[in-house]
Amino acid sequence: MATISPHDIAPSGIPGSSALEQLATRRARARLPQRRFAVGGLVIAVTLVYLIVSSFGSAVSSVVSPGQLLGRGGALYGQQVRLQGVVVGVERQDAATLAHTFTVSGGGRAVTVVYGSDLPGGFKTGAQVEAQGTYDGHTFAATSLTAKCPTKYQAAPTGS
Repeated sequence: MATISPHDIAPSGIPGSSALEQLATRRARARLPQRRFAVGGLVIAVTLVYLIVSSFGSAVSSVVSPGQLLGRGGALYGQQVRLQGVVVGVERQDAATLAHTFTVSGGGRAVTVVYGSDLPGGFKTGAQVEAQGTYDGHTFAATSLTAKCPTKYQAAPTGS
């Protein structure tokens, strides 16, 4: 049986290293970029999932009528809510704070709304509104207010 010396296995130009050692070194070096890529991809994927979940959590808010808001009791106190209803009564403005106070009804109940900015166009008694804000059990503090213009949603009269 013939014996194999290291000189028989080693390629020329690299004295003292065997082909198996070189192959193992090459494989280890080839896996390193693959592992870095996999770890980097995993970090990016986890970050994207976190951002998507957290953005949906903050964007989702309940849309309720005044009747539903009052019917749920303290369950919605302090939570971000979108209140939809019809403006009833007269709007009044506080001279000291310039906040507008008015009543929104719907679902057989009414809620007092306080809004501290300029009223939108189309805001009047009988207008459909959507106010986003929080309810403290007595008043609804709106941070945004949208009035829906009923003329844009009515069918055009048909001529005979």
